[in-house]
Amino acid sequence: MKLTVLIIMAFAVIASSAFAEDSKEQPQLPYYDWGACPFECCTYREWKAPDRVKAYADYRDEAAVIFEIDKGEWFTALTGVVITYKVGITKVLKPVEMGYANGVKYPAIKAVPGDTLYKLHYLGEGFVLFWYKGKIYSDQFPPETSPNPPSAENKIQTITRPEVGWWVKIKNKKGQIGWINVLVYFENSDSCS
Repeated sequence: MKLTVLIIMAFAVIASSAFAEDSKEQPQLPYYDWGACPFECCTYREWKAPDRVKAYADYRDEAAVIFEIDKGEWFTALTGVVITYKVGITKVLKPVEMGYANGVKYPAIKAVPGDTLYKLHYLGEGFVLFWYKGKIYSDQFPPETSPNPPSAENKIQTITRPEVGWWVKIKNKKGQIGWINVLVYFENSDSCS
């Protein structure tokens, strides 16, 4: 009897650790990337509104509108958050070394056929922030979904793109602070232009 109980307990421990590993396979959604500015040369500083823009009490569409920015008005973009609502799926077709991460030089990962890379959001210049086995990396990915079937030389196949939103915390000339849902380009948000 004691041996049976020990075997059952051992199986439960193994199963729970396997479940814990599986739970790291995909990021918890929504995924918040605080401070992200999601394109090449994106910079938080003085921006100019191309049209009238609503500023919300927080980074949700359901939040109350607390003020508006007029077309042509300058305001300060303080920081932002890119929110991933649905990850993009990329399948590994052939062994591939890729990924940059804090403190880890390229290649940070060695993915094998059958592995899945979960795209979180675009960073700029073809680079994407992605999740692999519980950790965050960045690297270049094909810009769009890959042909099906993929070309013989492809090491990875982009199946879907992520669904994201970008909210920016702003301050107007009156000192009011709010959040805008960035759906258009704002003048002076790109330090390269």
